[in-house]
Amino acid sequence: MVGSGDYTGDGRKDLLARTTNGDLYLYAGTGKATAPFKSRVKIGTGWNIYKRLVAPGDLNSDGKGDLLGVTATGELYRYLNTSPSKFSTRMKIGTGFQIYNAMT
Repeated sequence: MVGSGDYTGDGRKDLLARTTNGDLYLYAGTGKATAPFKSRVKIGTGWNIYKRLVAPGDLNSDGKGDLLGVTATGELYRYLNTSPSKFSTRMKIGTGFQIYNAMT
């Protein structure tokens, strides 16, 4: 589970969760303390290629939460949020990240 941004464009913090088979789900924030998230919505598949997913916040200053993925071999990929709950094609932005046991 990761969450560090607004993935839906409504101004509320959201949560992303990945299943063991690589499905990516969005839990949209409600802004209500008693029920902080809406029901999950599947927004992608194939995310199990990454050993780690990281939600760094807004990487390109467009007001949308973005994602980073790290492969088992340490390649770092960036996904920019292009519209509510949609991400750009991955872009490799680094290598050697397999040495880290935690990324937040």
